[in-house]
Amino acid sequence: MNRRTKTNSMKMTLLWLAVGLLGLVLGYLVYIQLIVPGRNTDSLKEENLPALKVVVKNGCGVENLATEYSDYIKDENIDVISMGDTPQPIWSKSVIEMKTDDRQDLARLQKMTGIKRYTLAVDPDAPAPFVIILGQDFEEYMKP
Repeated sequence: MNRRTKTNSMKMTLLWLAVGLLGLVLGYLVYIQLIVPGRNTDSLKEENLPALKVVVKNGCGVENLATEYSDYIKDENIDVISMGDTPQPIWSKSVIEMKTDDRQDLARLQKMTGIKRYTLAVDPDAPAPFVIILGQDFEEYMKP
C-alpha cells in the first residue's frame, strides 16, 4: 500500500466514524423529543401540581357572593386564603388580579375558573398571588 492509499483509507474511516456519531446524536435527540415527554405527562396533571392560593372578593355587591363562589370552587385545585368585598361594588366583569407575574399559574387558574380577564398589579406583600374579583357576570362562572 502506498502512502496515498493509506491517507484515503484513513479519511474514509474518519468519515464513517463521523457519520455514525452524528447518527447516534440524531437518534438521541429524537428519543428526547418524542419518547421522554410522553412519560412525564402524569406529573403535569392538575391534581399533581400545588394548589393555587387566591383571595376571593365580591366586586358587585351581591350578598355572600365571595363565600358562595369559594364553596363553588372548593373541588378545584384552589386554596382560598381569604374572602371579602371590594371597597366599591362597581365591577361589571369578573377579573383575576395577578399579584405576581406568573403566567403559567395564571393559565391554570383561568382554566379552572373560566375567568379569562386579568390584570397585573404586582404586590410582593400580598397574602396570595391571585385575587379573583367577581363582577356582575359571576353567574357565567358558577355553572353547574
